[in-house]
Amino acid sequence: MESTMRCSVKDLFIYPVKSAKGIALNHSNVQECGMAFDRHFLVTDTAGKFITGRSKAKMVLIRTQLDANGITLDAPQMPSLTLQHLDFTNDYHPVQVWGDNFKGQHCSAEVDTWLSQYLGVTCRLYYFGPNSVRHVKNTTHPVSFADGYPLLLISQASLLDLNQKSSQRHSMMQFRPNIVATGCGPFAEDSWHKIRIGDVEFVLSKPCSRCVFTTVDPATGKRNENKEPLSTLRKYRQGQDGQIYFGQNLIPLNSGQIHVGDKIEILSSQATDF
Repeated sequence: MESTMRCSVKDLFIYPVKSAKGIALNHSNVQECGMAFDRHFLVTDTAGKFITGRSKAKMVLIRTQLDANGITLDAPQMPSLTLQHLDFTNDYHPVQVWGDNFKGQHCSAEVDTWLSQYLGVTCRLYYFGPNSVRHVKNTTHPVSFADGYPLLLISQASLLDLNQKSSQRHSMMQFRPNIVATGCGPFAEDSWHKIRIGDVEFVLSKPCSRCVFTTVDPATGKRNENKEPLSTLRKYRQGQDGQIYFGQNLIPLNSGQIHVGDKIEILSSQATDF
């Protein structure tokens, strides 16, 4: 088992708009559905199906800034747009994230136009409002607009290991974690089952399967021509199901606050497939 004395939180990130640029934090309130304000906004097509950086790589260049009243969006060659929560519509429409169908609160026609102009396709922006309800598959644990689980954890050592094996250097932002761990060995997180950070206990529910979105450079919004890092990860992080795994999905067991520098206590371990 990894020494609990050495493992700690190196970085914390949230991504207020799914697939947009992340925000680094010094601390965060963790709720049952994940870190506060993480993936609480979702871009969809006109039918409510989610749009992400998998199909629209330039989404990673959308910058977000939060304040007490709402959110400001910026993107290359676009004017800044500030959205006030009080100005959101009261309309809830069906939205779809992977196989989950639930309702999101429509924000405004103004931001729909802004996003449609930037992405070059007609789209809408939804907020995970008070009447939005979604759960992790086969559980009663709530989740917002994340792919399927409230949080994602990756160790810095796992990224360093990948960069040693790959012909190219990759950034942690290609994998969009919420929590970056330090002071542990490469892929130590695979063996963790239950951990405590600050006030919060987490279950590491399952490894995170990775897709073409990881090949998008977060600085340029362009895909890697050599399909890296997937090409390298496929050589040593491919499961028996054919999926490529990097990082661990977390479910918080209670609410509380976590900070950069917090100790990561390994409360129980589990077998790994790698």
